[in-house]
Parts: sequence; structure tokens; C-alpha cells
Amino acid sequence: MRDWTTQLDVRDQRWSQRLRVDEKPVWKRVATVAAHFGDGPLWLLLWAAGILLLPAPGRWRVLVWLLASIAAAAVTYAIKFTLKRPRPSEIDGFYSKSYDRHAFPSGHATRMGTLPVMGAWVFPPLAPLFWVISLACIWARVALGIHFLGDVVVGWLIGAIVSLLTLAVLAWAGGAL
Repeated sequence: MRDWTTQLDVRDQRWSQRLRVDEKPVWKRVATVAAHFGDGPLWLLLWAAGILLLPAPGRWRVLVWLLASIAAAAVTYAIKFTLKRPRPSEIDGFYSKSYDRHAFPSGHATRMGTLPVMGAWVFPPLAPLFWVISLACIWARVALGIHFLGDVVVGWLIGAIVSLLTLAVLAWAGGAL
């Protein structure tokens, strides 16, 4: 009898395969765009713009968001380089094969996990949009075969939990940013 991790892996692969859009050209194009919503350089540019262009306290909140994202990324990459789970398939243009060959957990999903939490804290009226962007990105990473479903779910949870902990620490410390 297989152990529980093997059973979970089999289910993860089966569920991930059901989300694939290989034979659906329109959805494949949508997924190709959405898969890049979590790209690191894009978010570094957006965070830098927020820090440089927003008035206080917005700029400080964006800085806190960036720091929470860095902390979440540290957790993600520590797990990723320890477990070294292979990706479902090798696809050019969606991740760096030189330093990001492993799938679990997803770094894009980690950034997307910070979006509905920290983004809503910085820009409350945009919270629904942040949820749509976040979920579209993690769906797309699975739909294109870049990640398994479990990779994006765990990555997203890491980003969201680190973000919630960051806000809790700020509240506990009396930070009124």
C-alpha cells in the first residue's frame, strides 16, 4: 500500500491534468498572459513605483508589502531547494531554468498570495481586482503545465499567511501605517 504522500501526489497530478488547456487555444492564450501576472521583475517595478511615487503612508505600506513578499519568498525558496520537486513539464519563457528549476512551492503563487492581503491593505478599493489577478495567475500556472495544483496552492498559502502575520505584527506593535 502506498503511503499518504504518494497518494496525495497522484491526486495532485490528476487534478492538475484536468485544469490543463493544451487543446483549448483561446484558454491557452488567456493562460499565457495570466501566468505572467506574478513575474518577479514586474512586481519589483510596481513596488518601486509605489515606494517612489505614493505619498506617505502609502509608500510605507508598499515597502512593508515588499518586505513581506521577500520573507514569503525566503520561505518558498527554502522549501523549493530542499524538496526539489520537478515541474510537470519544461516550458520556455515562464521561469528561469538556471535558478528556478523546481516546482514546489510556486514562487509566482507566493507573490500572488500576498496580493489580495497586502494589496487590499494598501489599496482597499482594488481588493476584488487583486483577488481576480491572484487566482487567474495561479490557475494559469497549472493550466499551462508549469506547476501542479499543489505547488500553487501551497505557494499561495505561504504568501497569504506571511502577509497576515506581517499585518498582525504591525497591529501588535501599534504600527498605524
